[in-house]
Amino acid sequence: MAKKRSKTTDDAQHRRELGGYSNAEFDAEFARSHRSDVVSIAIRVVTLIVVFGMLARAIRSHDLPPWLLLLPMAFEMLVIFWVGLVLSRFFVSCPAFAKSAGSFALALFWSIALVGAFIAAIMFNPGGESRPVSFHAGMADTLQWIVRTDLHWTLLAMTAALLASTAQEVTRWQRERGVFVWASIMNAGFRIGIIFLLGFFGFIIAMLSGGWLVETVAEALFAYTGRPLVWAFYAALLIVEIITLIVSTLMHREALAKQAATTPARQSPA
Repeated sequence: MAKKRSKTTDDAQHRRELGGYSNAEFDAEFARSHRSDVVSIAIRVVTLIVVFGMLARAIRSHDLPPWLLLLPMAFEMLVIFWVGLVLSRFFVSCPAFAKSAGSFALALFWSIALVGAFIAAIMFNPGGESRPVSFHAGMADTLQWIVRTDLHWTLLAMTAALLASTAQEVTRWQRERGVFVWASIMNAGFRIGIIFLLGFFGFIIAMLSGGWLVETVAEALFAYTGRPLVWAFYAALLIVEIITLIVSTLMHREALAKQAATTPARQSPA
């Protein structure tokens, strides 16, 4: 009885930590949906080389402001919040997923925060011209940058890929039922988690520097107009993607090992 109660307590704790899912449910879906073999890793590495190669070409060809490099990630977050909310309300009747998808208030809060940051960026253009501009002028310049660099096609392709893979997952869940884990956004979740982790360590380092690093970064963001700052943002994004690849690969192999350890071995026929 004590052992059963302990397992129930552990499951409840895991559900709190994993946004409504138990550890076993998350590991099982993660093991099913991801790939960590050599070929899959090679494909992801080649994809990173192509994507960041095109991004480097855009930086060399156009005078991009540093903050524009963060637009795809911010846009992806907004799409995930709102698509997840629609799924949990109309297509997927799974309590664990409904809990992990969050509420309308949460989606609205992040939308206001990200859109507000975007508006501030196009008006004050940190890393670009230091003088403030009107919202209309800043938006016009931003749209020109997006079109010149084909960033709008990137955003559309990213959204289409997410919707297509999500539709496949929902169809499979409606056929098989059980617990719905939105596997299509796992890499995005890893990426966001790593950014927050790196940001936390960066905050600690900034505090230990006695404010000197904060002042230096602030001065660079709002006064410096050279391309080295753009390349610094580029390098930071590339580091995040590389760490995401490494972490997701190690976690997937760990999930596969757990699955193999808990799955009974098949008996060979006599």
